[in-house]
Amino acid sequence: MPSLSQNRVLPAAITNLRLCTALQNCGAIGVADAFDKSSANHLYVYDDRELGYTDWNDIEPEFVAKCFMATNSTNNTIALLPLDGRILTGTSVIAGGVCDGMLLTEKEMCLIEFKTNVTSSNYQTIIQRANEAIGQLWHTFDGVIKPKCATKSKDVEQLLSIDFYVVFDKELEVTGANSELMDLQIQFLTDNNLPLFFSNVKTF
Repeated sequence: MPSLSQNRVLPAAITNLRLCTALQNCGAIGVADAFDKSSANHLYVYDDRELGYTDWNDIEPEFVAKCFMATNSTNNTIALLPLDGRILTGTSVIAGGVCDGMLLTEKEMCLIEFKTNVTSSNYQTIIQRANEAIGQLWHTFDGVIKPKCATKSKDVEQLLSIDFYVVFDKELEVTGANSELMDLQIQFLTDNNLPLFFSNVKTF
């Protein structure tokens, strides 16, 4: 499926956080050449196995159950940064695990890890993959984004509202309502003072 038309004018959030320069040498391609942006009402983000990185579209795909949907009724400009396999590929960078992608606006940063290749609803499998995702999400933020993008006076979380999403195939009905997944969310919030969700949708 083709990606949305790219626009090389960086959103204010990317410029303000210096992501373009901070992440420029973390992989095979720089931020300026890798991101898309859109103000569509509905954006379907997915892990594209053929491309090898995260992509999106504003038309609902047949595999919508494996998508993360960004609802955007106020037409905010949202940027998609495909991290794993695209922007963040350097050996030293990915050693601790890298999440699949990031959605960024002038006020919000949303990090996403897809576990949509999980086909079993086995309880232990879900918990294991959930913990893997949490490790990838946190290393991407705390080990890569935060240290590289902090300014002299402020950390990233002082500039933006930040949250984290683990996305399973919606047909497996994996949500934060599960008691052990809820415990993981609470522990993540307690440890990091930032929210984690097991959900396929976010409203910007």
